[in-house]
Amino acid sequence: MEASERGAQGRALPLILVAAPVDTPLAWLAELEDPRFSYRMETSGHEVVRDVYRYRPDLLILGLRLRDPGSFEVLRRVREMSEELHILAVDRAFRRAEALRALAEGADDMLWYGMPDGLVKAVIMARLRRATPVTPSTQLVEDGRLRLDLAAREVTMDGRFVPLTSLEFDLLHVLARNAGQVLSPEQLLRHAWRSRPEGDPSRVKYAVLRLRRGITRATGAEAPIETVRGVGYRYVVPGSHPA
Repeated sequence: MEASERGAQGRALPLILVAAPVDTPLAWLAELEDPRFSYRMETSGHEVVRDVYRYRPDLLILGLRLRDPGSFEVLRRVREMSEELHILAVDRAFRRAEALRALAEGADDMLWYGMPDGLVKAVIMARLRRATPVTPSTQLVEDGRLRLDLAAREVTMDGRFVPLTSLEFDLLHVLARNAGQVLSPEQLLRHAWRSRPEGDPSRVKYAVLRLRRGITRATGAEAPIETVRGVGYRYVVPGSHPA
């Protein structure tokens, strides 16, 4: 199934990855319509694992009736990729054995479709607050071309909004905050992904590629991110000419 996304253009809202069977009640999905976050929905286990790797969501809502592979296999694989990602397991109804298994295998909380109105949204917002990193004291990065607002999680370049995923926003912030310095894939994994440096560095290559494409689409100009072969990546300050 083609993934669904919601969110404001030009803003890097918190991203929720929703792993839901095709028969998920529409009333429950309505809880995900909110201007404070965006969401992406997948219906197969393989797509969920791929999206956790590719987009680094802020929250995973994992239905316990997924297939290809099943939900508990997805939970195991996701936990191997990230210990920090907050995961909410969800089922059609509360079943004690399934809830205990999900929590034991790495879920942080348990939801079900018949919960009282408003409670699902309250749990989602509480988990997003816990997942949001502490904002650095310097909340604005500007260099004459780029304007990156941490408080609003909004990026403009050359005076144009640049729509980015949460991961792309964090990656650009780390690069721009260290403008002119070459950062290795391991450093970017540690600071933009907030994960262990032994994570797969290939994810950095493809994330930088998507970030560059997003900037070029929005501005019509080449992205100011340079590859230093065999070393890493560098944000190039306007007017500078790195060796």
